[in-house]
Amino acid sequence: MVDSLQQSAFIVSQGEEILTGQTIDTNANFLCDRLTRIGFRVRGVITAGDHIEEIAGALRLASERAQAVVCTGGLGPTDDDHTAQAAALAFDQQLSFYPDAMEQVAQRFVAAGRELAQSDRRQAILPEGCQLIENLLGTAPGFSLKHGEQGRCWFLPGVPSEMKAMWRQQVEPEAAALLQTPAPLRLVFRTLGKGESKLQDMLGDLPERFPAVNLGFRAHMPENQIKLVADATEQQQLNEAADIVRQRLGKDLFSESEDIGLAESVGKLLLTRGERIALAESCTGGLIGHMCVSVPGSSGWLERGFVTYSNAAKIELLGVSETTLKSHGAVSEETAIEMATGALNAASTEWGIAVTGIAGPGGGSVAKPVGSTCIAVCGPSGTRVRSFKLRRDRNSNRLRAASLALDMLRRQLLRAGQ
Repeated sequence: MVDSLQQSAFIVSQGEEILTGQTIDTNANFLCDRLTRIGFRVRGVITAGDHIEEIAGALRLASERAQAVVCTGGLGPTDDDHTAQAAALAFDQQLSFYPDAMEQVAQRFVAAGRELAQSDRRQAILPEGCQLIENLLGTAPGFSLKHGEQGRCWFLPGVPSEMKAMWRQQVEPEAAALLQTPAPLRLVFRTLGKGESKLQDMLGDLPERFPAVNLGFRAHMPENQIKLVADATEQQQLNEAADIVRQRLGKDLFSESEDIGLAESVGKLLLTRGERIALAESCTGGLIGHMCVSVPGSSGWLERGFVTYSNAAKIELLGVSETTLKSHGAVSEETAIEMATGALNAASTEWGIAVTGIAGPGGGSVAKPVGSTCIAVCGPSGTRVRSFKLRRDRNSNRLRAASLALDMLRRQLLRAGQ
């Protein structure tokens, strides 16, 4: 293994559905992030179609350029699944039937109450000398092969949930063991309420004050992230820089973990207080509820949600006044307050959130253009309502509105805790 390849990684994604745009390659995004976290430098990502020679060529290229190679997709039982054949061709191996792999496949079918098909047998025909990687969520086992003197290539399913579980539980520890130096120290600060330019102005002096710490920004709508990275020997400088970031961000900072998002941050605050929320959604159409229930354990703080898209639903389910709707309209601070109060009363919770707006692309007016959004939060610390002018496409406006609503609740919870 050439020294320049040490601690480098390459990702091979495969599938015609990626090349034709039918599927977004979220696997590569996940793997780039995870490999970087543990200390690899990702040197490239290549996508190959469902052809043995193309996949084999991509594997050869990747193994020439990196110590760690991760290939996703093409492990299934159909005629367009060619990963095993391509790996054998790329690394000059013969294909063999692996009884242990077949047993894993059979166990998955038994657990799912399904019968094996003859074509499922091909999932156990793998390159000689490979090591199996058990797939606990799907039928196709993964495998790995050595390349060069110190390199390794891992082959994982294309189904994201299966691939991510196998990576976290089995592959990442093995990949980390290849590294010669400790993983870099890395802190991530997640915020709403400040744009990239404002964050740059707030924190732009850090590189001069802490030269061993690399400062980076990332816009990931609707939030912005600040990243601090340093060598493992620079813990003190990293800690000092982090303290300044926390101080300057203040309540705009909602998480210091790449794995804990806004909804989970809100949930933790609610659990600490022993309180629950009810949701009243119009233009977001249940998106806030989706964000909440995506968090494990959300049943401990989320009571119920109401999707009241029409005026009739707002009146019937939330008790919004017809007079309010006629006088101020569905998209108004007055209506948002009555929606939040109605949800809180109907669910007997401590907190109520409401969102009403014009997501677009139609439905706007001169007085209330597309993107006009009103959000209300009511609870023990009182009622707060705000109006926003969101200026993106329909679904971006919905995501922004849902996030702003959760962030308003987060800030109210922080005030209530003071």
